[in-house]
Amino acid sequence: MKKIGIITIGQSPRPDILPDMMMILGEGYEVIEAGALDDYSLEDIQKLDLGKKEHLLVTRMRDGTEVMIPEEFVEPLIQQRITEVEKEGTDVILLLCTGRFPEFEAKSLIVKPSEIVRGAVDAALRKGRLGVVYPGKKQIAGRPRERVENGRVVYVDAASPYGPMEEVERLAERLAEKNLDLILLNCMGFGYKMKQIVKEKTGKPVIQANALVARVLKELVS
Repeated sequence: MKKIGIITIGQSPRPDILPDMMMILGEGYEVIEAGALDDYSLEDIQKLDLGKKEHLLVTRMRDGTEVMIPEEFVEPLIQQRITEVEKEGTDVILLLCTGRFPEFEAKSLIVKPSEIVRGAVDAALRKGRLGVVYPGKKQIAGRPRERVENGRVVYVDAASPYGPMEEVERLAERLAEKNLDLILLNCMGFGYKMKQIVKEKTGKPVIQANALVARVLKELVS
């Protein structure tokens, strides 16, 4: 039985994400979960000085509480977890985050969702209007906006994947007004139900990051 290491930037396990991914992967795999924040309490994380940190990541604790952490804080913790799960004999390790990370040391193949998602978007939409949804308002400088990037008009917006579903519904209504060609839910925490809300409101193709990554992961381990 092949072993897949899954490293979340929050706390493990992730029952909000893994069931959807395992439906795509199917049976015959042993999953070893580990979280960068497994050794920290909610109080520890809430004491972190976010200040004017440029790169912030949104994740959740084991009890479902949403937290925001600086990228530079979590990177060495991810490396630590990678080293730990490799000792279990993993064939491949998945980082459960669409953020961009440096290279980590490992003998196993490390899968970075950011690379997969970017490749899929570039392949699907060379020109036109792209909607990108982030999990936190601080990641979009506090407000939705448009920018021109690589020949596309990119509309960025945010909604928490860990909050009430009404927040996602309001997001979908805003997206529906933007005449987009493609929408990316740019966080591994956005699930199938959230995708369906956005798709029904907008009538546009929607990329659910964790489902896309699970399909690539299945190709790698099958």
